[in-house]
Parts: sequence; structure tokens; C-alpha cells
Amino acid sequence: KAVERKMAKKGTRLPLCIMVSGDTKTQTFKLLKDSKCFGLRRRQIFIVEQGMGVPALGDSSARLVKKDERLVMKPHGHGDIHALLYKDG
Repeated sequence: KAVERKMAKKGTRLPLCIMVSGDTKTQTFKLLKDSKCFGLRRRQIFIVEQGMGVPALGDSSARLVKKDERLVMKPHGHGDIHALLYKDG
């Protein structure tokens, strides 16, 4: 109901926040460009990027993944959204 009331006001545009990682950033920007932002104005869309913060797990036994004798790191995941919104506004 709150969204409906907000949208009923003339000229009101709700923002969309999209969280990406290093693995998805390029494809996300391409999709937004190719789809003309799905009808949204570009300034309505906010992109936040996750950092590489946790070691990758290779299987259900929680074995760490190594490549060239170094741990493979992965983004934090959806739990990172609160810190990213705070940091990026």
C-alpha cells in the first residue's frame, strides 16, 4: 500500500538497487543497456558492488578452493547488502 501511495504522486519514481559482484557486473550493465533499463530512467537505478571477502568452498564438506597455491575468494553474498547500502548511500 505504501508503494501504491508513493507511485500515485505525479512524477514519483522509485529507485531500484542492484547488487553485483566482479563476476556479474559486466553482464548486468550490458543487460541494462540492451534492455534500455527496462523502461526505468538510468538515475533510478543504483548499482552496488560486493567485495571479495570470503574463501570459496569446493563442496559440501567445506573444503577450501585453491588455485595456483592461493585461496580462491568469493563475494560475501546477500548479507553484504546492508553494509553496501550504508557505504554507498
